[in-house]
Amino acid sequence: MITRLFVAAAALLFTSGVQATRQPSGPDTIFYNGTIISVDDATPLAEAFAVKDDRFVGVGSNAKVRALASTSTRVVDLRGHTVVPGLMDNHNHQYHVALLTRRGVDVQNVGSLAEMLERLRREAARAASGATVFTTTGWDANAFPEKRGPTRAELDLVSTTRPIVIYASRSRLHVNTAALTRLGITRESAVVEKVTVGKDAHGEPDGVLTGSPASVLNFSARVVPRPTLEENKALIAGVQAEQHAMGLTGIRELQLHPEVMRAYFELWRERGLTMRTSVGLELNAGDESRLEAMLAPWGVGTGFGDEWLRLDTVAEYNPGEQLREPYADRDGKDIGELRVSGQQFRQAILTIHRYGWRPSIHITGDRTLDLVLDAYEAADRERSIRGRRWVVEHIPLVHPEQMERMKRLGVVVSAQFQPYAGAANLVRRLGRTRAERALPMRELLDTGLIVSGGSDWPGAPNNPFVNIYYYVTRVTREPGPLGVDQKITRQEALRVETLNNAYLTFEEGIKGSITARKLADFVILSDNLLTVPEAKILTIHPLATYVGGRKVYARPDGGF
Repeated sequence: MITRLFVAAAALLFTSGVQATRQPSGPDTIFYNGTIISVDDATPLAEAFAVKDDRFVGVGSNAKVRALASTSTRVVDLRGHTVVPGLMDNHNHQYHVALLTRRGVDVQNVGSLAEMLERLRREAARAASGATVFTTTGWDANAFPEKRGPTRAELDLVSTTRPIVIYASRSRLHVNTAALTRLGITRESAVVEKVTVGKDAHGEPDGVLTGSPASVLNFSARVVPRPTLEENKALIAGVQAEQHAMGLTGIRELQLHPEVMRAYFELWRERGLTMRTSVGLELNAGDESRLEAMLAPWGVGTGFGDEWLRLDTVAEYNPGEQLREPYADRDGKDIGELRVSGQQFRQAILTIHRYGWRPSIHITGDRTLDLVLDAYEAADRERSIRGRRWVVEHIPLVHPEQMERMKRLGVVVSAQFQPYAGAANLVRRLGRTRAERALPMRELLDTGLIVSGGSDWPGAPNNPFVNIYYYVTRVTREPGPLGVDQKITRQEALRVETLNNAYLTFEEGIKGSITARKLADFVILSDNLLTVPEAKILTIHPLATYVGGRKVYARPDGGF
């Protein structure tokens, strides 16, 4: 069983400017001659630090930290490089990335539709009779000479007897007739298990299926074989390394089913985890009737676990994107839809609360945030949620009075940087005035809220330096600067990506800063985050990433 980790609060020892703990013998390793940005107010900048086992045991000047060494201590010259605490991602779907990029026919970066179809034909020729042929994601129809994805008819030319499933993304599939038949889709089908069936000019299914990521992935599992436990373990183990190369040492992995949690648990038991992971149980709008049955058997809830693996939230519950003052998109479709009633939603939140979990609600509209806070306040009246760190995800549109409500309830903000990549779409859908205030980081922090940072990978890049760049500059890919009055400082942005993320998972006492007695998670950087020109923040990269004092990534020719 996973055991809950209790961390006792202890005073830090300071000796002549060095922060240290008493050791029966010297540190295992001392890193010196660097610029250590500790995210610790007591020692914000240092030159060196020491590690013993999986913990920091000293932080301070070169001389004072090196004086801690014994004859067996290894010393590492940082050669002036900057070191920051291990970076964290508060909303990261690493399992789904692995699931959709490491299984099936590899069509990542394929150059043309013709080449994609040829790869499918080769796989169909050698696959077992009746077996589904499916692909990875990672292809871009806009990069094809044909400027489109495969049609149902083209996939039928590959095979009429075996299902063909093309993953365009987590939320879009292209399938052939055999797959439609296996999925039970007919001419009369419009929406099946929350998945929308595309139609051609004659009203026949065109082979394109769309919906939320959870709905599409769950639906496709009816025809695409689910990975075995061992396959799931291998997927998770492999994708961790990819993330360590970004400088990530911990994530919140949301939208998981119990079988994936079981794979995480088995890796934890085998000591195969290198990424500290807080896992969220998937629930979606419309699942209210199953909620009691889902939560009652657990017997444990949010926070259960240790520094490697813990239960986080009931996540992915998206009640809709209703706006207080809806705009219309370019197609004239009003964007003010709610998927559930306020009463349904409130009852679901009360059930989550009763079983000791906390909710983590995906919110894209300001009226939706009102609905969520109404439900949180109802739960608080039943039993206080203050100190339980309930979460709101995304909240691109938020107003001052909503910030005050969140502050009173102790709600934590899980912010991402969708406005960086999607600013043009925000302006188109919401108007320039509202888009300028999308994700108002300056106001959120000034209100006294704890704001954590992340990516929503693969919906956005999992590079935390892109987050930091956006938070510091408010420069977007398109149309450029947006909401420059919401800039925050580099030090604040780093805290958002480190210590505030640790707070989000109840772990600020054991990680999130380079502090004696905390876990030795840290990243050696190519450049000084505090002094490089703003534009160069985007090009900062890890030279090495350490988790618990153990190197989990080293950049080739990076020197560490």
